[in-house]
Amino acid sequence: MILHLYLRYYCEVGGDGAQRDNDLCQARERSFNLNQSEERVLVAIPTFNERNNVSELLRQLRHYLPLAELVVIDDNSTDGTADVVRRCIETDRGIHLISRPEKLGVGSAHKDAFKLAAERGAKILVTLDADHSHKPKDVTRLLAALPDHDVVVGSRFMPEGGLKDWTLPRRVLTKLGHLMTKLVLGIHYDATGALRAYRVEFVVSHLSRLELSDGYSWFYESLALSNHQGGRITEIPIVLTARAYGSSKMRLRDILFGAMNMFRFRTMLNKLKLNTERDG
Repeated sequence: MILHLYLRYYCEVGGDGAQRDNDLCQARERSFNLNQSEERVLVAIPTFNERNNVSELLRQLRHYLPLAELVVIDDNSTDGTADVVRRCIETDRGIHLISRPEKLGVGSAHKDAFKLAAERGAKILVTLDADHSHKPKDVTRLLAALPDHDVVVGSRFMPEGGLKDWTLPRRVLTKLGHLMTKLVLGIHYDATGALRAYRVEFVVSHLSRLELSDGYSWFYESLALSNHQGGRITEIPIVLTARAYGSSKMRLRDILFGAMNMFRFRTMLNKLKLNTERDG
């Protein structure tokens, strides 16, 4: 089983010389059986102007996930990001590039990632940002928690998680967003982060119930809908660092839209619940 091999590699070979995560390795032994069917893993990385980050990220992901398909979904970057990925493909045929004609949004990129995962027969989809704020090593911890769940979220708000080297305004906005998703949508998970692992079959069959946003709101919408549809969701703590190079792509209008859109999406969920109860 491919997923078992990822975790065996991590536990037996180790990562970058750091002490291995004994809890993760014990979880691997408890959770995986070599007689289980193969579970292909696809990792999707949306990009827009990440030339200085993407090559090293792909290298690290390949170190921890030697058998995964790594897919970069690029929104017509103007800095040559796609060219960097093409050079990486020359030495690693497990890397793929989807070049989109314009900036279509991070939510749209995730929708395309699920379509591709289903088409290629992947059972598991992992998503993360390209700016090195997410540690590739944490992906193995997501996978270790996935056997008994449909969605595993990397959480900045668990006791062992946090925000490292973030400016005060970004800390305040992030925590305010977390508070709003709890109060408005009733979900207590980290609903605005991108570091996640999904069971493709569950997501494809359930997230089509509503039309989700193409922008940043997709993150909390997808998690709220997964929770609404009875998805088995769990979290692992992560420490989110400031991006290595470049600048954040989120703008003030994204923040304002996301805040207002929560109330609209809550209404959509309530209508879906009423329709489900009536039809049931």
